[in-house]
Parts: sequence; C-alpha cells; structure tokens
Amino acid sequence: MNVIQMTDVFLGRLVKAFGIRGEIKLHPTDDFWEEVLASKCLTLRRETTDGVEEEPVIVKRYRPHKNSYVVTLDGVADRNQAEALVGGELFIDDEKIDVELPKQKRPFQIIGTTVKDADGAIVGEVTSVIFSAAHDVYEVSGGGRVFLVPAVPEFIVSMDEEKRELVIRPVPGLMDES
Repeated sequence: MNVIQMTDVFLGRLVKAFGIRGEIKLHPTDDFWEEVLASKCLTLRRETTDGVEEEPVIVKRYRPHKNSYVVTLDGVADRNQAEALVGGELFIDDEKIDVELPKQKRPFQIIGTTVKDADGAIVGEVTSVIFSAAHDVYEVSGGGRVFLVPAVPEFIVSMDEEKRELVIRPVPGLMDES
C-alpha cells in the first residue's frame, strides 16, 4: 500500500457565484473550520486548459449561509470574476497554518496517527475519521485488518499530538478479524 504524504489541507470547493458583488459560495469539507478563513496562507487551486493553476488568496469577508459560506476574495469585485473561480478548491498547507487550530480535532490532525495498544505494541494507523451524532470514530488499518475505534474515554487511553501517537484500550471484539 502506498501512502501519500500531503501537507495541503483541502478546506472546500467554490461552487457558485453569489449575487453581483463578487461573492462566491464555499462548500466546506470535514477539515474546514471557520477561523481558517482569516489565514494569509490560503491557496486556490483550479483546473485550467493548461493544467492545474495555484494562486494565493486572501478572504476579505465571509459569512455562514445554510451549510456553506459566502466569501469575498481580495481582487474579486463582480459576478463575472466570481464565476471564473467556480470549481476552484481552497487549501492551506498544514505546516503554514497561521490561525488558531480548531477546538474539535479535524481529520487532517488525526489521519496518519500511529495507534498503539496499552502495552505499546503498534496496531496500525488512523486512516479515516467518521463523524456521528454521539462521537467520532477512528478507522484504524494495520496488520492486514481494518477496525473502528470510538473516540471515547473507554477506548482512548491517551493521545500525544506532537508524536502523533494514539494509545487505545482494545476491548474484546474491537480488533477481531470477524
């Protein structure tokens, strides 16, 4: 299995022009948090006839709108300019984040974390985060198997964010092959 290490965090997609003053509707991803819109390190990536084009962008204003955000980018003053950006994707390099990190962990902060049991044996790494109404659930892959770990104190012993290590308390049936 090839693991691609990416430092770009995909924050959302520009889905349509909004109004006549250059506003654009941003559909956020699970990695999005509102405070990131104040960053000076955002990148807009879009496909052109010549390939993929990237450019730094600054969000001048934003406001929530239903399950999305309406944003105004610096230099975008009318609907035609906004329409030209539709389909573009907003990113931030996770090594250049210049705003406060989200209070609730986002997938980009957890995916790739090494998972160990309470005895220190490596059992895998977090490959996905599943959000549910009750609590998050981490998908862990390792040793030829995939299993789910609820992100609750009964299963999570500790998390070392600097080392990117998660220690779990495997209860009977958690990591079984069935």
